[in-house]
Amino acid sequence: MPIARTWNPAAALNALKTTLGVTLAWGIVLWQQLPDPFLAPIAVLFLQTPYLGASLQKGLMRVLGTLAGALLVLVLLAFLIQDRWALIGALSLVVAVSIYMIRNSRYGYAWFMLAVTAVIIAGDASLEPSMAFAKAVSRSTEALVGILVVLVINGLLWPRTGGAIYNRAYRDALAGLAEQMRRLGEAVSPGADGRLPQPPKALRGAPVQLREILAAAALDSGGFRRLRRTYEAQIDGLAAVLGSLMAFGENLRLAAEGERAFLSAPHRRVLGRALLDLAAAVEGIEKDPGTFTGPSPAHAIGAARQCLGRLAADPGHEAQAVAESAVLHATAFALKGLIMRVEGLADAAAALAAGRSLPASVLAAEVRPLLRERMARALPNALIAAAGFWLMALLWIELQWPPFGVIGATMVVVVIGVETLANVPVHRRARRLAIGGVAGALLTAPVYFAVMPQLDGFFALSLVLFVFYYPILYFFHALPQPRNLFFLGAGLMAILMVQLEPAQTYSAAGYLGLALSILTGFVVGIVLLGIFGGRAPREHLRRTLKDLIGTLDRALGELADRNRSDFAETLARYEQRLRAELQSLAEIVPMADAAHTPANDRERIDALLEAVETLLIRVGALQRARARWREECGADRENNCPRTDFGRHWREAFQVTLRELLRKLDQPRHPVSLDALDANRDAALSEVARVDALRRGSDPPPGAVYILGIAGHYIGVARGLRTLAGALDAIDWEAWRVPRF
Repeated sequence: MPIARTWNPAAALNALKTTLGVTLAWGIVLWQQLPDPFLAPIAVLFLQTPYLGASLQKGLMRVLGTLAGALLVLVLLAFLIQDRWALIGALSLVVAVSIYMIRNSRYGYAWFMLAVTAVIIAGDASLEPSMAFAKAVSRSTEALVGILVVLVINGLLWPRTGGAIYNRAYRDALAGLAEQMRRLGEAVSPGADGRLPQPPKALRGAPVQLREILAAAALDSGGFRRLRRTYEAQIDGLAAVLGSLMAFGENLRLAAEGERAFLSAPHRRVLGRALLDLAAAVEGIEKDPGTFTGPSPAHAIGAARQCLGRLAADPGHEAQAVAESAVLHATAFALKGLIMRVEGLADAAAALAAGRSLPASVLAAEVRPLLRERMARALPNALIAAAGFWLMALLWIELQWPPFGVIGATMVVVVIGVETLANVPVHRRARRLAIGGVAGALLTAPVYFAVMPQLDGFFALSLVLFVFYYPILYFFHALPQPRNLFFLGAGLMAILMVQLEPAQTYSAAGYLGLALSILTGFVVGIVLLGIFGGRAPREHLRRTLKDLIGTLDRALGELADRNRSDFAETLARYEQRLRAELQSLAEIVPMADAAHTPANDRERIDALLEAVETLLIRVGALQRARARWREECGADRENNCPRTDFGRHWREAFQVTLRELLRKLDQPRHPVSLDALDANRDAALSEVARVDALRRGSDPPPGAVYILGIAGHYIGVARGLRTLAGALDAIDWEAWRVPRF
């Protein structure tokens, strides 16, 4: 990568803060003559973030984890210091529980620090049991020094608070949302010949970015802290508007670009006008009410509702075929849902502007995953970490390897913990960290052997360390994940390998022993991760896709009964899991392209991801429309809604097709069969024709329109499944299964 492409002023500033913090931490712990002072600068390395609040949050987690680990180890030592293997077993359990909780607790970083601290203090105390308490105090003090340095540096040197950054990022997201609505409205208007635009990647990722900034803002500002749940509802509202907009866009594509496109000029005019009105509403939410001269959000939303009314009144006065009539009603349903979401966005903005919280009924509670889901995502790494720690302890005790056994055992926990914190196995963070560690050990050797012995005093040393650390830390902050992990490993080794002590000594044997101890820990951790969880990116993609399709199949089954009392809760749980699996798939796709399989080029892989995204949007729109059946069919729902088996037949066909897709992923030579969809088409259209005739009759039931709208959503899901089947068949899965060597 050309150096010019990596220049980033914000990264340069963050690297400056980190380098100053590391150097200052070294100075303080050496001045205080603390033993093994490397924990303080390492704390600075890991805690430095662009925002003061985020650094404070990570600092608090590090303090809690460090203190809890120290106290827990002292308790264990009090009872087990005389029984070495019982102590090792207890520490293995502590490591396993901590790694497990990293993925199942909002305080994951604190649990990570608990495991690391417990291993370090217990290892030191096993060599000098009488110094256990003193070691715990010194280790905790060194970590606290690093945390305080970070907070001071971030607070004094160009502090960036999350509150102002959150407001700016939210306004940017709203501006992008309004622009997307405007572009979509112009594209669907009469006379437009371009394809309907997809939301840009930056807009789709805005909710995730805003949640990260909000975590920092809640620590920077009392207002953000007091109204945090309302700000979370605001972000959820933005994500809901994006989802509804994408669902609406998919319905428009069915109507404008599908197999039998039918949108007439009157249809296009009404839909385009509604989108432009909603864009004006979002723009009004974004702007300061005191300076904005356009229509108020409420007025613009009212205008969009009028367009919805004209669309429902059959604006074209044309007879549509049965399928087109159903899709038109589904489009109207999607437009209604989009209007409701924008209205919710306006309500959240009004509440925050007035400094008040939204009503408790509006603030959705976080859905907790089921126990089996939590176990599946966290237990493997927990067991790997426990096995790695036990293996390192056994090597150290029986073979006296590595030379610095405590450091080796700690590095096993670190590499597995770093992998677990990120939860993106395909990035191979541990491997990147280890390769960077090797480079760091080689880069530090000339500084340690040739430069440092010539220096006189800490001032000269600090200048050398600043020049040495800054380039490494700049690239760590400038490069995106996971590529920056190489420089994190190099920076970690650059701190450890200088081996600064109050009474400085230089030893080639000590340098080599420390390097080998660290790298041994890296190797053991990486090998265990590779044996029990290591897979090529292509295999990760296949397995993640299988998990996603399986989740979708189960969701269709569990959500079959729309009368179940926990329908909304179950839907929210599955939406949360499908979002997480789609995010994992999106992170894997950029790494799945391989030179040895040119038939599976990046275009086909991207088409597969796009097909999955489209299908999930359509399924989500279907389930949200089904959730509204009570309000759409009125009080006498059983009589207002025509009885039909339309949904059951389609759902069975969907589940059969999803299992065909799973079979394709397990048996690559087996083509995907769409017989279930084909067999259901004629019967489904016949049933819709019957309901459509009721709607056009002299006494139409109120629920007929709802059934037609739902029918359009089912047709959209069927087409989404066909697209996904085509994308799966386009990939040569058999070629990906052939070993490269």
